[in-house]
Amino acid sequence: MALAGCGRDSTPVISVGTSTITAAPTASSSAAPPTVPSTTIEPVVSPEPAPLTFECGDLSLYQSGTALYSDGSTGYEASCDTYVPPAPKTLWYCDYPQTAVYSDGTSSSIDPACFTSEPEPTNPNPGGGYPYIAEEDRNGDGVVNGYERCGLACGQEPTSGDIQTQHGCEAGYITGPLCERFGG
Repeated sequence: MALAGCGRDSTPVISVGTSTITAAPTASSSAAPPTVPSTTIEPVVSPEPAPLTFECGDLSLYQSGTALYSDGSTGYEASCDTYVPPAPKTLWYCDYPQTAVYSDGTSSSIDPACFTSEPEPTNPNPGGGYPYIAEEDRNGDGVVNGYERCGLACGQEPTSGDIQTQHGCEAGYITGPLCERFGG
């Protein structure tokens, strides 16, 4: 196959062996370009988005002030902030020597309001109970209870334990060195 000729008026001629084929005429480059129908592109108008709304998050799941928006996002809204700072704690009373108990249930051993200038606490039950002896105050509460007292072993009034031990020695079910101080 060979291209036999091509003229300016552009009708290509192709020779194949002894045969000649003439191609159909084509548009020349000097011809006017094809016309495209003109169309104007109209802007696409999307509908107005729905207004963004929110609801306050459940306080058992979210921090105070958390808003759940209608578009699925979260954020802060002042109207959802229900945090109320705790009331300032105030001294309720002084317990044990130098221990302050506050209205919120907490306590402190460094509150100067509960430090006394007295070297040792006084008996909270004047006229009754046992006299306060600091060495006998085993739990440091400022009160000497019967089970904390030394009793006969310290040359003081007998405790309930001393009385029970004396009865056991006299009845014979307690023996040994414990009974020596009772004359047994």
